[in-house]
Order: sequence, then structure tokens, then C-alpha cells
Amino acid sequence: MNFVYKMIASLILIVGITSSTYAAEKYDTTAFRTATKLCSACHGSAFYMAKQIDDDDWDFYFNTEGKLEKLHKDKPEGLVAVTSPLFEKRKKRLLKFFIANSKYSGAVNGCDANFCGTNH
Repeated sequence: MNFVYKMIASLILIVGITSSTYAAEKYDTTAFRTATKLCSACHGSAFYMAKQIDDDDWDFYFNTEGKLEKLHKDKPEGLVAVTSPLFEKRKKRLLKFFIANSKYSGAVNGCDANFCGTNH
């Protein structure tokens, strides 16, 4: 009987740790920080920017060759950001982040250590 209690306690502990770890990772913090660093000066917070368009639009802008560069051609700071090595390195993560937090995604992120409210 003592063995059964230990097994149940171990299972509860594993489930608790797994669920708390999952809850802490609501979004990709690397993509969030990259978007904040490269884009927030013009577009506001990363979550605010993601909510401006839906997932299909994000997919179109990121996967149409030269589209982001064309959109930012009259904005030197933006053009530097979308052509930077950091942007190219994290482009797939950024797209995934923007889609996960896009207009009709249902994601509503509140305050945490990285973000609180909108800044635009």
C-alpha cells in the first residue's frame, strides 16, 4: 500500500512540474525579444504589432520574397531591421510568434516579466 501512495505522489509531482513549465512558456520569449529589439520603435510592443493583422497576412508578408523589404523601403530604420542578420536568423520564429498572437488567434497575453500592456 505504501508503494501505491509513493507512485501516486510521484505522478502528481511529475504532472504538476510539467504543467507549471508549460504554463510559463506561453509564447516564444526569444521571438518576443527579437521583435521588441528590431520592430517596437516603429510598431509598438510585439503583441500589439501581432494583433494588427491575421495569420494569413503574416504568412503572406513573411513568405512572399521581398515583401517586407518593399513595405519598409521608405523607412530606413525598418529596412535595416528586416535585412539584418538577426532578423534573417530568427525569421521563422518571428513568423510563428506573430501567427500565434495574431488578430484572430484568441491569444490574450497579460502582464509578465517581459511585457505589460501596449506601448505604441
